[in-house]
Amino acid sequence: MLAKTALRDVMDKIVRYYPIAPPPTYDYEPNRPYTVEKPPSMDVVSSGGFVNAPLKAPSPSSFMEDGTSSTRYLPNYPALQPSPQPEMDQNDNRGQLNFNTHSSVSDYYVNDNQLTTSVALDTDISRPGSMVQEHPISAVQCSPQFSDALPQPHSDGGLGNAVARYNNIPNYGGRAHVNTNNTVSYPDMMHRGSPFDAMLTSPLNRPAARRGPFKNNDDREKTAQTRKIGSCVRCRMQRIRCLINPTEPNGPCLTCQKVSSNTKIRRLPCLRYKITDVRLFKPGQVRGFEWTRRWRDNVVDNISHWASDEIKTIQVSEGYTGRPVELRVRKFIPQDGDKLERSWVANGAKKSVTIPPYAIVDLEAARNAYSEHIDRGIVDCFSAIVKPRNTLLWKTYVLAWKMAQDTQVSKDERDLLLLTLRLWVAVRLTTKSTVIVGDETLGMPRDIMDDTSPIHGCIPLPPVMGAQLDLILIHQIQAALRRELLDKLQKMIQTNKQKTWLTCYLVTFILLHNVALITNHDAGYARKHGILKRFAREDKVREYHLGANILLAYFHYCNKGIYPFSNECKEQDLRTLAELDEAMISFVKETRSYAAEHKRQWERLHQEGRFEDDHFFVSQLFTENWEPRTTV
Repeated sequence: MLAKTALRDVMDKIVRYYPIAPPPTYDYEPNRPYTVEKPPSMDVVSSGGFVNAPLKAPSPSSFMEDGTSSTRYLPNYPALQPSPQPEMDQNDNRGQLNFNTHSSVSDYYVNDNQLTTSVALDTDISRPGSMVQEHPISAVQCSPQFSDALPQPHSDGGLGNAVARYNNIPNYGGRAHVNTNNTVSYPDMMHRGSPFDAMLTSPLNRPAARRGPFKNNDDREKTAQTRKIGSCVRCRMQRIRCLINPTEPNGPCLTCQKVSSNTKIRRLPCLRYKITDVRLFKPGQVRGFEWTRRWRDNVVDNISHWASDEIKTIQVSEGYTGRPVELRVRKFIPQDGDKLERSWVANGAKKSVTIPPYAIVDLEAARNAYSEHIDRGIVDCFSAIVKPRNTLLWKTYVLAWKMAQDTQVSKDERDLLLLTLRLWVAVRLTTKSTVIVGDETLGMPRDIMDDTSPIHGCIPLPPVMGAQLDLILIHQIQAALRRELLDKLQKMIQTNKQKTWLTCYLVTFILLHNVALITNHDAGYARKHGILKRFAREDKVREYHLGANILLAYFHYCNKGIYPFSNECKEQDLRTLAELDEAMISFVKETRSYAAEHKRQWERLHQEGRFEDDHFFVSQLFTENWEPRTTV
């Protein structure tokens, strides 16, 4: 009790309350600062009644950065240092905060130290100052039988060796200059605002708009009808209500009809297109020419009934990429619907040969092997297909590949370009016959296919094994890549940022060229098997061509009435439209010249309906006042 009484006496001396002093009056004047007119609401009277206990300074905290106030009231405390602040990535205008760290090119590709032969890709140039001069894209080791042009990542100031070569090629300069001390300068940027300006103004940081409840039942029904048939490109891009014409529901919407006829946007028709509806590859085997009736639901399922315990390892290749794929196979017990022969038609007569029944043992392992095969074979694949090299096609693929490796390009753009190239390679693997290479031939002689066969001199793949590869490549790898690619492309296009225009152009160009290639494959399949139609899958070819029109419609809308590849488009228009630097403007100019030289040739392609030609669809990127073309 005595201790409690003593403690209470001490606390009475320490704790004292003071009345609040009334604030002095001030006269308000226009030139008096607000802090003078508005003094603190309470004056604290200092007191000597506080116990002068010694204080031990704790470790500094990052919550206070101003040391003046702490020095005044707590003299034994050290001044606090400011905490490090995050920086805005100057190369990305998407409003994301990044700490000042340096990262190299993604380890997307793996090294292989066992390969010995160097392969370089070069370009023939017809005149000085062309976009791509004779210069290797990549230097990679390969086996004597197969080449591998996969570029290996190097530590070059955070840039891979492919990007270092990219910066040395005339007219392919990066968007920023990397100095010798690994700092980045932007000579083409006149205004350098606060790094947080991008964050504050980015549309990604604005709160998403929420639609309120419908005011009446009529609006609800109209919205339901629009969702059923889809919004048009213009209304979708502008995020406005697409009003259906009640007298012509499938015709132009009322919103587009209200647009003044003298605006440039009227040059694009009212089209109810959606990017995610684009078809980019064949769905499977032609009806009536299936290799098996297994896996009709496209579910990956390993074969369970085997005829032998012996597992063999074979190497397969389609002839595009630089190295074969190894597969573990085993002889299986055939079931009803399994095809055991390979057939073709020559001079109107059907021919066939019997093939031993082998199938892949582990489909998951095969999928992983093909995923790696695709990643490593991008350069080899487009080098084998896109010829000759001194053409618009070649230069466009080269630029897309190099931008996909360039860390000065935003990550979203690099990811989209790489997805596009990976899907393009994956589709090519299903549009050419895969054959067995190496020593293990599963007992088949080298001349099993006679000289009338398209794969004469090669060892064919057993049909059921071919169906397994289709299941892996089409329904697993291609389907996943397509979904991710189109989602990213739709997001980038609908964001409608000027700086991504060139990336959207390159992606659209490659996808349009892919449409021509799969159309040509379908025509070739019909000829090979004696199908009395121009295309083996006419309904699917129509879907491919509809997808091409969808891509073209969105590209031409994003041009905002400016035709970058026309002679009337000035450099200032290019800078305004796409924020292009000098190197990119030079690329557009050379592309423009190429398009002008081949304009009449391309017009004949369109008139004759030569859908299989490499330039049938890509040439429409350069068409002014573009409108969808009827196809098959």
